[in-house]
Amino acid sequence: MIKVTILMPVYNGSMYLQRSIGSVMAQTYADWQLVALDDGSTDDSLSVLKQLAAADKRIKIMTKTNDGNGNTARNIDIMSAEAEGDYIFYMSQDDYISADLLQHAVTRAEETGAEIVIPDMLLANADGSTEQAKGSFPPNGDHSTLLTGVEAFALCIDFSIHGFALIHRRLMFAADCDTRYFDSDEYNTRVQYLRANETAFCHGTFFYYQGNAEAMTKKFAPKQFQRLNTIVMLGKKAEQEHMPKEVMTRVRRWQMKVYLNVLILLFNNAGNMSQAEYKEAVKRFRQFEHDVRFGGYRRSILKGLNVYEKALAIIYFACGTCRHLHMLHNAYKHLKHSLVQFLLGWCT
Repeated sequence: MIKVTILMPVYNGSMYLQRSIGSVMAQTYADWQLVALDDGSTDDSLSVLKQLAAADKRIKIMTKTNDGNGNTARNIDIMSAEAEGDYIFYMSQDDYISADLLQHAVTRAEETGAEIVIPDMLLANADGSTEQAKGSFPPNGDHSTLLTGVEAFALCIDFSIHGFALIHRRLMFAADCDTRYFDSDEYNTRVQYLRANETAFCHGTFFYYQGNAEAMTKKFAPKQFQRLNTIVMLGKKAEQEHMPKEVMTRVRRWQMKVYLNVLILLFNNAGNMSQAEYKEAVKRFRQFEHDVRFGGYRRSILKGLNVYEKALAIIYFACGTCRHLHMLHNAYKHLKHSLVQFLLGWCT
């Protein structure tokens, strides 16, 4: 019988734990273990975890000191020491799952032998409403779909399939998983899809919570510029695996999108950074600009960008960088704000 380990890092998440862990305790599938890692919470998260663990012996609590350098991939590596499951499922402290998710996922893994099984995924809002996102459901809505490693890798590049999946422990805890960067977990997940014998889909819903304003994805931090390192690493991995042209096109387009998103992050937050933080960010941009080559993919990349992204990408292709365009960005923001104010005034 397949055993599942759920991994959940916790930091000041006491207000969400009854719902998130409660959704695990309510599973119709019983052979699970939950490993919760408290990362030095300053609220009563640890107390809540202990209460829940006292009520259900399948819950294991770990603790560590918060050193400010933690990331999801590093937390997964720490929690692996206590993970007993044949398959692993990761969820954040504020996410939750439908009561039938593990049952559907395990059944599908047993039917197909697939090393990854992806449930449905909905965005959950603070008001209780939910909405679909890109990758919420299987390609063409077909839950019988089975993907090869290359097919799954291609689709997960731009989140056409999401990453909250039941994943075999040999993939989740591979010795070469990267733990260095802010979003190393996203790199690791893509490599896991590539290495899986097959990726399958199942019913049951993962609810990705959007209402936590304190989530690390919602607040600016200089370590977010590490995304540039991770996306360079992903491109190199695709090159090493000799990916087909169409897959490399998706990789190159995603690299450009990440570069531009992080560029806007730099423009919007440069004034809030120390000189050392700014220099470190620029260093990461320079490394990206040195390592990534878009030759042969430029036209294909432009087809997948919006008008503003296309303008910046064309400048990048011509100059090899967009780092010095903060004045253009500020002018664009001012023009957009002025246009909105004009239209509001005209309508009223």
